Amino acid sequence: MHPPAKRIFRSPAKINWNLRVLRRCEDGYHAIESLMSAVTLEDEMIFTPRPEAGVTLSCDRADIPTDGRNLILRAAELLERTCPTEKSRSGWHCHLVKQIPVGGGLGGGSSNAAVALSALNLLWKLNLKTEQLHVLAAQLGSDVPFFLCEGSAIVRGRGEQIEPVRLGWRGWIVLICPPMAVATGKVYEAWEPEPCTMPPISQQSDALGEGCDAVAWMQSAYNMLEAPAMKVCPALKDIAQRCAEHAGRPVRLSGSGSTLFTAFDTINEAELFARDLSAPLGLSTDVVQPAEQASHRRLHHGDHGSPNQARRKIN
Repeated sequence: MHPPAKRIFRSPAKINWNLRVLRRCEDGYHAIESLMSAVTLEDEMIFTPRPEAGVTLSCDRADIPTDGRNLILRAAELLERTCPTEKSRSGWHCHLVKQIPVGGGLGGGSSNAAVALSALNLLWKLNLKTEQLHVLAAQLGSDVPFFLCEGSAIVRGRGEQIEPVRLGWRGWIVLICPPMAVATGKVYEAWEPEPCTMPPISQQSDALGEGCDAVAWMQSAYNMLEAPAMKVCPALKDIAQRCAEHAGRPVRLSGSGSTLFTAFDTINEAELFARDLSAPLGLSTDVVQPAEQASHRRLHHGDHGSPNQARRKIN
């Protein structure tokens, strides 16, 4: 019998098209409602067989922890506790190739955890159902269950309630990555209850973008964490305003930041904006698509042989 082969898995980033913070819960968490999409900016997770039992981790970036603080190992440990069988004792080493910015509101760590759950469920032949994986994902972090749906979804509660959807709007997204990270905890601490003039996502007739062009689509987007994030990091406000003026359309924050984004109907518009923006402001930009739109149309124009085939790195 041949030994198991190396396996490679893609771990996507996400953006929040809409993010409504409903209330602060008694346990310190926050109840939210958000329309989220996985996008084609991806980390790569390479699983290689090892003779010893269990899972080990390495990363191409020295600033990423590879011990028990990393959600990949926490996901592996959770699976081992949940399914303490001989099957789950085969050894695997995971090497993480990091492309998603850390502290950017793009959910990279949560995505890694979800992919680890799915990958090890497959590699260890545990045969856990999606519903079972969702229960485990919710124990690891608020955004982790979303990444099990591999597309777009309306996310509610603390992130554990997932309603998969498909976007009606189709196009390209420019991710704008300022040279600073924002701590999620500090942003939520700075959040204060306030009225939201935008209707709940479930009541928006154009929430999924049917018939919208990119400008109208961005005008319907909102994020109730923008004000507290810009209070925590004032430089973000100036960057967002300058980007919106240049784009001629709203620029929104993803999650708690610091990544900003806006949308275009064509790849040419998106790449032109990204190029024009990155040079004068010194900002790193990526042109990506919602993952569900890129599944049958893969493009590659990378700078380091990136695995993200429907992603175009501009700077």
